[in-house]
Amino acid sequence: MKVYNIKHEHDFETTIIGIADKLNISVDKNYVSKNCMRIKLNKIKENKNYQRIGYCDNKDGSKRKVNAICWHGFRDFISEIYKFHPHVRVVSSTATYLNKQDFEYKYPNTAYKNIGSQMQPMSYADACLCLEKYTDNRLA
Repeated sequence: MKVYNIKHEHDFETTIIGIADKLNISVDKNYVSKNCMRIKLNKIKENKNYQRIGYCDNKDGSKRKVNAICWHGFRDFISEIYKFHPHVRVVSSTATYLNKQDFEYKYPNTAYKNIGSQMQPMSYADACLCLEKYTDNRLA
């Protein structure tokens, strides 16, 4: 994802590192410009939080886990960014959020975006192994 409008945001990089530590995930970041940062979220192997599966199965038919953050992990990370920096613009592969209010409005619908293929479709929420998947009222 890329986060824009950060030029005048105080301690943005420190905030990103703190959020990643709080959520127990790894973050890879670099500045694209003075006003834009590219952020890649990575799952820490030992951490069971935010585990996600891919749309391809293992040879034995079980679901293949991938080293990617699930739908809830992105939600939690972006929500935390907006707690400290409500006016930044976040562009991810599933949506563009203009500010905190836009994020809160658009985010629930991203659960139904296809992250699989045409032959093996899978929604973002269905790829989540989080226990929250079964208790999140927005998916009910």
